[in-house]
Amino acid sequence: MVRGTIQRLARLLLAVGLIGCSGSLLSAQQKAEQTQEPDASSLSIKRTVRRVIVDVAVIDSNGKPVPGLSQNDFAVTEDGRPQQVLSFSAHDLEPDFTPPKLPPMPPNTFVDVPSGPERGPLYVLLLDLVNTETDEQPIARRQLLQFINDKPQGTRFAIFVLSDGLRLVQGFTDDHDVLATSVDPSRPKSHVPKIFLYGYNYGKNNEGLMVSVFGSIAHFLDGLPGRKALIWLSGGFPMSLSTREADPFDLQQDVKDTLDTMARAQVAVYTVDVRGVSVEDAKAGALAGGPGGAVSVGGSSLASEYMDEGSIAGVTGGRAFFSTNDIKGALAEATEAGASYYTVSYSPTNERYDGKLRHISVTLSQRGYRLSYRRSYYAEDPDSPPPSPDLRKLDPALQARPAASKPGDSLYAYMQRGAPTAHQVFFRAHVHALGAPAMGTPEQMANLQEQPAYFRVRRKNRPEKPVPPIKLQTYAIDYTVVLRAARGDQPRVLEFAAAAFDADSRMLNGLVQNAQGSTARTGSDANPEQFYRVEQEIDVPLSASSIRIAVRDLDTDHIGAMEIALPLAPEPQAQAVAPPRANKPN
Repeated sequence: MVRGTIQRLARLLLAVGLIGCSGSLLSAQQKAEQTQEPDASSLSIKRTVRRVIVDVAVIDSNGKPVPGLSQNDFAVTEDGRPQQVLSFSAHDLEPDFTPPKLPPMPPNTFVDVPSGPERGPLYVLLLDLVNTETDEQPIARRQLLQFINDKPQGTRFAIFVLSDGLRLVQGFTDDHDVLATSVDPSRPKSHVPKIFLYGYNYGKNNEGLMVSVFGSIAHFLDGLPGRKALIWLSGGFPMSLSTREADPFDLQQDVKDTLDTMARAQVAVYTVDVRGVSVEDAKAGALAGGPGGAVSVGGSSLASEYMDEGSIAGVTGGRAFFSTNDIKGALAEATEAGASYYTVSYSPTNERYDGKLRHISVTLSQRGYRLSYRRSYYAEDPDSPPPSPDLRKLDPALQARPAASKPGDSLYAYMQRGAPTAHQVFFRAHVHALGAPAMGTPEQMANLQEQPAYFRVRRKNRPEKPVPPIKLQTYAIDYTVVLRAARGDQPRVLEFAAAAFDADSRMLNGLVQNAQGSTARTGSDANPEQFYRVEQEIDVPLSASSIRIAVRDLDTDHIGAMEIALPLAPEPQAQAVAPPRANKPN
């Protein structure tokens, strides 16, 4: 059944000159949702039901993931009350999506399909130079580079660096060379300083800073589907994700908001301590059972730090790796652990949204295994807007991010610089420059002034000054989209988004437009398809390093998205001319 659908879609795409495809473009669940016919005789009553999603990692006595468990093996309670498991799925490093081998595309023509199989969850590497001594940083970077060169094919990583600010130095990619370039100071495109002079003292005991760091990363991930493994590579972990009465009220609230966002975004933390095996470890036998094992040094400060690392990881469902000189091996083990887990969901029997902490307990019918999962969540109203982090503590560039998440709207998450490629909606885009760069007109500059990167703090009783003209390049984006035809022969309303970013993640310009334009039908009567042709134009400052584009189906919230590096490749003038009959979005 699925194979026939794939083959039919491949012929369909070839017929319109898009691309040959032999990979599944939608999950089985999404296909079932699209093909299921409603019962016209029944009365549908929509009701919002909150589901708590819990990712559970199960490991044996050797620290290895345990495969082959079923839903019947798990039992869930909330505040001691049994809960009914509504969904269950198992995950590992096997490919989640295997794309076809892409034929050569014309210059500056792109499709929202990855270059190879996608494996595992989304991974985020946080290279923490603030809490790592300067003499430990080169060792950590060297082993990090070795890990990147040998990482499992198809695993997608994004890299943040914490130094004089929090920087997204590389968005999600599975490309070994691109990832290595971003963290190698000898490469010209690296954003990692050759030496970070502040060293450990800059962030020592600055718990509020690290809570803000985790809060901003969690907000970056919020809205992207599935689990995310956040690997914190550091020489110190001055943070607690537990609220304490002695803490200032603002810090308690920041911790609560950060935990809530991490739970909503399904973020598990894996701490990797780069300090290696210390003399204290060797003398007292601090490590038992390898990296992430139990600490047995009674009363030592180092043992206390290891316990703190374990607490940070444990609260979020991750693991701690410490007292090992094999940092590369710890990163590899964290990658495997992050991909091997079970997902269960339930609807709480306690339906009150009182903002209080709820405690989760997951047990296995089989004994002898260790479980890692988030142990609690705050019962906030799911319809209330999520809190926004105070990004001023980190980097002004991170303030230029899309609006807060809305239920049923995935566009904001996928329109951030560095977000992963999305392929729920399949489309091709040809991007080309319209004319040569020119100074922006007053109208163009007024439009740019409305964008996030141009926001300014307005002084009291002083009007905001107009932005002075700068050179702009206007790009045309020609979309071709394929979708299953809507019921009743009605074309779908699609959302087309484009945004330009500089190398520091500042959004320089962006626009979101709807289009219902004319469509062409093809395929069989039982499985009709619709093709949409749309043209969009965007003014881009010359400092831009990338353009991110997306197509979203408003009926289903399915989305396709990708990021295109600038400058574009040279192309024949005939190809750069916009094709006829493309619709302009509203």
